[in-house]
Amino acid sequence: MTLSEKPEKTGEHSKAGTLYGIGVGPGDPDLITVMATKILGEVEEIFTASSSANEDSLAAKIASPYIKPGAKTTKLSFPMTSDRKLLESAWDENAAIVAKCLNAGRSAAFLTLGDCLTYSTYSYLLRHLYRLSPEAKVVSIPGVTSYQLAAAKLNRPLVIGRETLAILGGSAQDSELDFLSQKFDNLVLLKSYRDTNVMIDKLKSLGLAQKSALCANLSLIGETIIDGLDGEVKVPESYFSLILVNTRDRD
Repeated sequence: MTLSEKPEKTGEHSKAGTLYGIGVGPGDPDLITVMATKILGEVEEIFTASSSANEDSLAAKIASPYIKPGAKTTKLSFPMTSDRKLLESAWDENAAIVAKCLNAGRSAAFLTLGDCLTYSTYSYLLRHLYRLSPEAKVVSIPGVTSYQLAAAKLNRPLVIGRETLAILGGSAQDSELDFLSQKFDNLVLLKSYRDTNVMIDKLKSLGLAQKSALCANLSLIGETIIDGLDGEVKVPESYFSLILVNTRDRD
């Protein structure tokens, strides 16, 4: 199936529906791709992810201007836990909900922040959906990532020429930063969150703080951009935070 294919028309139940994984970007609705807006205006059902403790979906809010009026929105709850059995159970349960929709002939979109295949809940859902329905029809639509927007806000190239780039999700360990800062020209530390201060201290010890930038809540309320982390830094308490690091001098 190609990205240009349309969702099944409502009422055509002889064929299984298609799941569209849609990355809605980092926050600004204007950064959603044209392809994504077209799909959102046609599908009858929207799936979003929410933690067990939080029923709100930022991805749904971002996409709301483009969602077809009357489309059904279903929030899939995922527990915030490291318990593998609980996580697997939740993924199986949510994948079964999506599979039931598709098997009934309805096409749907699963919304995720940033890009749908970059550190995304959609990736896990997809794995379990294929386990339940190996023949499921799926189309993934890429989205703008937070680190792409961060680079744009700073007018700072992510990579130039033959430079290399490493992307770390979650909390990077000291040993990882030591190793990667020697091997790569640029680093992206995603979702630094509670470990932001620790990461900044580590970057200072490596002599990289001056060439690093902290970004939080990009294109959202409370947007913060700090270019140069070698001085005293007031770190925002935000889950949506990241650090861009240049490990080499550029000409």
